[in-house]
Amino acid sequence: MRVYILKRLLHIVPTVLGITFVVFLMMQSVPGDPVVALLGDAYTQEDAVKIRHVYGLDRPVIVQYFIWLGKLVQGNWGTSILSGRPVLEDVLVRLPVTLELIVLSMGVALVIAIPAGIIGALRQNTWADYTATSVAMIGVSIPEFFLGVVLLLAFSFGLNGLLPSSGWVYLPGTCPSMVCGVSLWGNMQHVLMPALALGVGRAAILTRLLRTSMLEVIRTEYVTTARAKGLGERPIVLKHALKNALIPTITVMGLQIGFLIGGAIVVETLFAMPGLGTFGIDAIIARDYQQVQGFALITALAFVVMNLLVDLTYTFLDPRIRYA
Repeated sequence: MRVYILKRLLHIVPTVLGITFVVFLMMQSVPGDPVVALLGDAYTQEDAVKIRHVYGLDRPVIVQYFIWLGKLVQGNWGTSILSGRPVLEDVLVRLPVTLELIVLSMGVALVIAIPAGIIGALRQNTWADYTATSVAMIGVSIPEFFLGVVLLLAFSFGLNGLLPSSGWVYLPGTCPSMVCGVSLWGNMQHVLMPALALGVGRAAILTRLLRTSMLEVIRTEYVTTARAKGLGERPIVLKHALKNALIPTITVMGLQIGFLIGGAIVVETLFAMPGLGTFGIDAIIARDYQQVQGFALITALAFVVMNLLVDLTYTFLDPRIRYA
């Protein structure tokens, strides 16, 4: 197991570097000039030349990338061209917001998907099964942006403004400054609609997958043997069938993390949340290379680390799985 973990950690390095290099090349082809945005109306050719030299923008693209890489090895993620703030500092300030949104969205998805998938499998071809699969189909078909707008119309503009339509209240201990609002209840009010908007689509995907896996597992010999021994239906389903049916579901959950990060960009923009999604889209629009690289790096790290955790989870769900 230790050798396997070390190998996977080593594989993370070229994967992340490859992603950041591709993103860096793509940003060079995007129209616009960050120096023009930085200088604004005070733009002069002399000042532009000086700023390009200070930030290394006058050097070849490959040289710029390796300069950034050399700083990264030293723990320096670079400095924003437009704001002048350290990129790592901005990432760490916004990271808790996006992490909370992703975790709660996946929690919403699992709370819906696990009961619906189990009921759909155990009561196949009944009204409960048809209801679960129909709702799952509807959930897959609704984009996060559209669902977010519906939730805004229902709970913010309707129902006497029951839930806030924008902004953010931090959890205790995560406030990056002395002026931001901190409240557990206020945080839940702000994160509920974004989490639902992101989680419903994932719930629909996981429901269909878990139902299919459960249908296969409950027909296997060891489940039949457990029933023949006189075990109750609940321990058979929860301790034997569900544990093995979750293996493909866990795999898809790991892949869905990438889609959640992509969906977070849309949802955070819609609800005006100060997370990594809005940070990344603002950096891309402004062509702030340092911030874009920081966003690509943290996204790539989250994706590959989640896939590693998924692989390690297999050993707990199925003891037959062993890694050399």
